[in-house]
Amino acid sequence: MKNTDTFSSTWKSIGFNIMLRQANFAKRSGTPVGDVTYLLMLWVWLKVDSVAMFSRDALLSFSAAKKDALYDLLNREDLDWRKLQLLTAKKVLKASGKSKLSAFVIDDTVKTRCGKKMPGVSSHFDHLTSRCVMGQQVVTLGVANDEQFVPVDNEIFISQIKEQALDYKFNDGRSIAAKRYQKSKFQTKPKMVCDMIARAIRGGINADYSLADAWFATKYILRMTIEHSLIAIVRMKKNKMKYRLTINGTTHLLCAKELYKQHVKGQ
Repeated sequence: MKNTDTFSSTWKSIGFNIMLRQANFAKRSGTPVGDVTYLLMLWVWLKVDSVAMFSRDALLSFSAAKKDALYDLLNREDLDWRKLQLLTAKKVLKASGKSKLSAFVIDDTVKTRCGKKMPGVSSHFDHLTSRCVMGQQVVTLGVANDEQFVPVDNEIFISQIKEQALDYKFNDGRSIAAKRYQKSKFQTKPKMVCDMIARAIRGGINADYSLADAWFATKYILRMTIEHSLIAIVRMKKNKMKYRLTINGTTHLLCAKELYKQHVKGQ
């Protein structure tokens, strides 16, 4: 009960219903869109396995809405969940006050999805298990500061390896959901990262640094950080990639191992 009280007070304090209107969330009839969104987020907050289980065990304790109302909202193709997430992140960051240091943090996680006919999945290499698994790769952008980490944006990346297409068609190929699905299939991960950071900055979320692991230490992404006046802190690739180092007017091209051996070790 304490958890739900905390969730309810947080919902009110950040003015979530106002942000829903700003993100153009609306319903013509039935349970108000604010109530249904509240229930969906409460379901995630309580970490219940599925909407069906949440509906069976807890839904009646909070609302008279049926589980169909939750599924209907989840299946809406016109709702801009990304805009809602951006507005929420901006509000949370603003409420915490100005931080001395802040950084955009980029990372990806493989979500394993089981089932022979699971739609919208493909094969990905999972670095945690060191094997290829079927699922979806979620690329996440967040802001980290002295006090907290706030998720700002995310994309699902679907590779072309063993891709399993959707078993249904979108009602409107121009809808927000349809366009995001097309991006998940045809956009590269570096392009996704650059677009997410550009959207965050346009939305009023800024940072001083950009943090990422070696996979995102590409020329394309590093060029983007320079364009946005971000200081990139990335893990160097342990391969034959050469890094340009200028000392006393002389340029050296060295791989990560050579850089460490000649200019870091023993310093």
